[in-house]
Order: sequence, then structure tokens, then C-alpha cells
Amino acid sequence: MKQATAHNCSQCGAPLIFVSEVTELREGTRFPQTTTKYRCSNDECQGEKDKQTAKRIKLLEDKAISDQKRKDEKAAEKKLLV
Repeated sequence: MKQATAHNCSQCGAPLIFVSEVTELREGTRFPQTTTKYRCSNDECQGEKDKQTAKRIKLLEDKAISDQKRKDEKAAEKKLLV
């Protein structure tokens, strides 16, 4: 269900398209939290945002892998010292 909203894109100023809304009670919180997703109606702008999001996710995955590798190396060093 796509519909234009009164909200505008912060980068290009085009109207945003409502995508979804989810209300959930997260662990450790007292009140439910509502998360609303929008997409930019300008395809070029949305494509650029999607690229940036994919790049950010890739960097987070790479960081997690390198952190795990570093942790494993430290554990191996401790084994050799003992």
C-alpha cells in the first residue's frame, strides 16, 4: 500500500511514500515503540540511499569479521603463553 505523505525527503525535497509501520514492545522497555518506514518518490535519490545503506551494512559486517579474527588471535596468543 503506497501513498504519498505530507513528509518530504531531507535530501531532495521530494514527497515520501509510506511503506510500513510496525509497533512492538521491545525487551527492557515499558512502552511500545512504533517504527515507520518511508521511501523517496524520486527514484534516483532512493537508489543513492539504497547504495549508501548497502555500503554501511557491508562495513559493519567487515568490522564484525575483523573483530572476531582479532579476538581469535588474542585467544591463540594466550594459549601459547600458558
